[in-house]
Amino acid sequence: MTEIKPKYFDHPDLCIRYLEWAAIKKLVFNGDGRKHHSYFEDTGRGWALWADYYTDNHKTRHTEIMTSAHDGTYKNIDEFYVAIDALLKPKPKGKALKDKKKRTAQKAYQEDVKGDAFIKNDALISAAKASACNLSEASADARTIALKAAELVVMHNNNEALTEPQMTVLCNLIQQQIDRHQKPDSVESKLIDEDNKNLWFMWGKIKRKYPVNDTFAWPSKEAAKVCGCSKTDVKPIMTRLEKLGAISLVQAGKPGKHSGRAAIYRREI
Repeated sequence: MTEIKPKYFDHPDLCIRYLEWAAIKKLVFNGDGRKHHSYFEDTGRGWALWADYYTDNHKTRHTEIMTSAHDGTYKNIDEFYVAIDALLKPKPKGKALKDKKKRTAQKAYQEDVKGDAFIKNDALISAAKASACNLSEASADARTIALKAAELVVMHNNNEALTEPQMTVLCNLIQQQIDRHQKPDSVESKLIDEDNKNLWFMWGKIKRKYPVNDTFAWPSKEAAKVCGCSKTDVKPIMTRLEKLGAISLVQAGKPGKHSGRAAIYRREI
């Protein structure tokens, strides 16, 4: 048998621990309690505490997942994890919720304005925006942008061709992103005057990767790796960038292995 590595046996919510315990029993061991308990004998009787807690505290959303794990809705443990990961995904609040509503409204407006030329493929749109950085550095002309757009359609649109108006929209989007990457930054002189190499380097990485007005997740671990600084340096650096007006904090991060809530920022200039 392939090694089983539980994801949530140490989750702070005991309902989640028990859901995973029960799902593994059903979907991996086909309901065979003896084999199940034998495999996880090192866990001891902890599962009994989880079961009692689940009985007293489970919610409707927990019941739905438990039922789906046992009535054949989930064909394997991977499908269970898709459901449980979706359940645990943090819901946007405060600034993050406001930002999401704003972007949803903007998308609806663009669809109304562009009509049949509107592109509904989010993966293609994201890839187009991401391509702008390298195209900007290469000083790409209109022909190069058009070739890149065609390449992205093949890669991200199931090889289905876009209409001519949609290709025009896609090329225009890439050009707009290139223009944003090349937009002069009035705050950079202030950043230089800070005489802080980590601050300048962090800003350079953000600027190179994300165009103006883009939001991005920036976990401390990833930021520290990118900048080559310690994790404890990340928050002061990001706070300083925020005060200087280079970025704004859309959603504060939440520490913890299972929080799933990284800090989200928006590049402002």
